[in-house]
Amino acid sequence: MNRFYYYFIFVIGILLASCNKDEVITEEVGGQPIIELDSETGIYTVKAGHELTIVPTYRNVENALFAWTIDGTLVSSGPSFQHTWNECGDFYVKLRVDNTEGYAEEELKVEVKELTPPVISLVLPSQGLKVVRNTDYTFTPDIQHSDVEGFKIEWIREGKIVSTEKTYTFHEKAPGTYTVTINASNVDGATTREIDVEVVETMPYIVKFPTPSYRQTSTDKYTFVGRPVFLRPLLEYFDHPRFEWSVDGQVMKKETSHMFKFTPSAPGEYTVACTVSEDAQAEKVSKNIDKGQTAVTAIVKIICVNQKEQDGFRSSGKLQIWDKVYEYTPAPGQFINETSTIGGMTGNETSPEAAVTWATRRLKDKLHVSLGTFGGYIIVGFDHSIPNSGNRYDFSIQGNAFKGSSEPGIVWVMQDINGNGLPDDEWYELKGSETGKNATVQNLAVTYYRPEGKRMDVRWVSSDGRSGWVDYLSAYHTQDYYYPAWIAENSYTLTGTCLAARNTQDSQTGYWDNRAYDWGYVDNFGIDRIEGGSTVDGSGQRNGFKISNAIHADGSEANLQYIDFIKVQCGVLAKSGWLGEVSTEVFSFEDLTKQ
Repeated sequence: MNRFYYYFIFVIGILLASCNKDEVITEEVGGQPIIELDSETGIYTVKAGHELTIVPTYRNVENALFAWTIDGTLVSSGPSFQHTWNECGDFYVKLRVDNTEGYAEEELKVEVKELTPPVISLVLPSQGLKVVRNTDYTFTPDIQHSDVEGFKIEWIREGKIVSTEKTYTFHEKAPGTYTVTINASNVDGATTREIDVEVVETMPYIVKFPTPSYRQTSTDKYTFVGRPVFLRPLLEYFDHPRFEWSVDGQVMKKETSHMFKFTPSAPGEYTVACTVSEDAQAEKVSKNIDKGQTAVTAIVKIICVNQKEQDGFRSSGKLQIWDKVYEYTPAPGQFINETSTIGGMTGNETSPEAAVTWATRRLKDKLHVSLGTFGGYIIVGFDHSIPNSGNRYDFSIQGNAFKGSSEPGIVWVMQDINGNGLPDDEWYELKGSETGKNATVQNLAVTYYRPEGKRMDVRWVSSDGRSGWVDYLSAYHTQDYYYPAWIAENSYTLTGTCLAARNTQDSQTGYWDNRAYDWGYVDNFGIDRIEGGSTVDGSGQRNGFKISNAIHADGSEANLQYIDFIKVQCGVLAKSGWLGEVSTEVFSFEDLTKQ
């Protein structure tokens, strides 16, 4: 029994001696000071501009001296500590307490964080917000940091608070311009956003023909004798459009569809006009005023060149791979503006030219160039024309697909018909396994909106009535914005072919499976893979493509003899949870006819 008693005393002594914060065995001497911080970890968090107060608990501090220092400078001599940092970062504070029996010291860490006042994000049309009179319009802004203490919101019209909810429904009978003010605040600060709402009798209808790419400005179309041009104008605000087409002033009475197929029979210039009207009954505005039918006309020039297709073939080039990047216009995505090693940007890519320079360097090094989410694209050219070799693969494009990870890109090709060396002619889609299926959407337009604050999701709205967000993944990325820094506008629209998403999540493991499509797409683990790439991580993975698969807008074969330019466009509008958005990656382009 005595042996157990002494053993018990010994163990208790060891445990007591080892129970201190620094895990250093010390012997407490008499009445030397003892400090107990009011933070178990010794780490304190405060926001810039806010005062931090630290009140430790002490023992044996009668007639003691207190010293709080930062970088060796005395900042306080009392038992408690108050301080305000105006800069963000990590700071270290030392506390020393002395009495006649000895002293005690503690070092604590202060993490100074950024202020998080509300950030109001509200998607508005680039041409301004217009609302038809006597129509409800509900504002539902996305407000970042609305979960911070003390949050409140006020909607103000004409100096009066009209709502204190996160949503507000605007309704006005009289035409004119009205200002709605949003005041949002929390303990960190306040934010104000003003919105001008134009109330109109009817929407300002817009009809325009698209350009070959976001950076191009001309709508002129070039073709050869006997080769059709398919014309399809972009519309805004029309609910029930009715179409009338004319060529050189002559109305094509049988042509009443949104798309018009024009085939020139001789060289020369042709003027094609499309007049669009709202197919609806005239509305009674007042006793004396009827709102008449609205008709808007857009004109496009068709140039039929005086040469044969084979005359434009360029055979002098020697490079087997791509020669030049002409445009890089991605959609928002997690690798856009990314300056880490994986993203490889410098932060100076703030112009279209700088973006092209970056993409050129990346492709030369066979590093990935991400196209972002749906519609994002890259355009490259060769120092020669690539011939249509028949039924063989004419060129390949490298991605990084492997089993369970396919992010398909649509391939488009172009001939330099006007001979100016620029990709400003007609694009032809290369058909794939999903072409013509009901779930495949042609000419889908998606508009992306610049976020109001850093590290916010990117809002998008599609032409088929959908809307959503490109999620910011703070666990993996640190750049301020997914929205391309070289897009000056606060919103931009990308158009292309959209495939039905094939991404699914395993309910047991949480892993995502981005299933492959059969054939015809970049960065896709399909049956058109060319041997040599890794199936584990996608390194060196390539897909083969045939020029003979080029099609017109109506799905008919284009029968191109050769091509000069290639465009790859991300073909899926989807996201896979913690993996982020589905985004096509490209690494290189190769002419297989030169092998």
